Amino acid sequence: MKKKLLYCIFLFFMFSCTDKDINIENINNKVTVLGHGGMGIGSTYPMNTYESIMYCLNLGADGTEIDVQMTKDGVLVAFHDRHLDGKTTASGQIYKQNWAELKGTTYNNTPYQNYSLITLEQLFDNIDNLHQYIFFLDCKNFNPDTSAYYLNKFNDALINIIDRYNMVENVYVEFKRTDLIRSLKNKRDDIKIFIYSEFEKGLAIAKEFQLEGLVTSVDKITKQQVKILHENDFQLAVFNAHSKSRNWEALEKNADFIQTDKLKHLLRILN
Repeated sequence: MKKKLLYCIFLFFMFSCTDKDINIENINNKVTVLGHGGMGIGSTYPMNTYESIMYCLNLGADGTEIDVQMTKDGVLVAFHDRHLDGKTTASGQIYKQNWAELKGTTYNNTPYQNYSLITLEQLFDNIDNLHQYIFFLDCKNFNPDTSAYYLNKFNDALINIIDRYNMVENVYVEFKRTDLIRSLKNKRDDIKIFIYSEFEKGLAIAKEFQLEGLVTSVDKITKQQVKILHENDFQLAVFNAHSKSRNWEALEKNADFIQTDKLKHLLRILN
């Protein structure tokens, strides 16, 4: 009887208490929970697939980060890596091929053979209540072209997608390259841009271009640096939240957006 009572007490505390207090102090006094390419690294679903993203949204995330690349003919595709080889039935680099050559590509790692490479258009066409979610578009500009033609082509493709789905309030664009930032700002100052960088360089660029904020790895920024960002009215989005301890670290540093690979854990402790 005594053992049973002790066990019941243990269960009560385990399920009724969180292991840490949560006190969020950021721009909006709330955390926006985003999946990392959907359900993140280690999920059954490959990152950036429709299935991974929909599972993420259906679990209750505020939205998701999506890796974006552009084909030779200007189609925006959701894919992370520099090369298609290994993970998919295609090979080479996305920017060197037309969408017609890549259409029908599937992920070939077991058990990924039934999951397809998709475009942003295909994705947004098939998400109900699209405007209730936040999307961070992590632009993977592996194409080394710095010409005005390329900058205009890439940013025009982004603008076309954002405008087609009336998503200017729901989309945040992540860039590493300042030439792409300058080009997009010259075209459309209403599109929200984050610089993907470490703190010192990122803060300087955010100030120069009057951006929304900084995207960086959760372990590459301190709580004091986050405070400096917030004092300058910049928001912080973090990635590499690939463990429970990293989720807690992101919360303790007062990140505004957390792109997590441990979505269920983060949703549980916040809810």
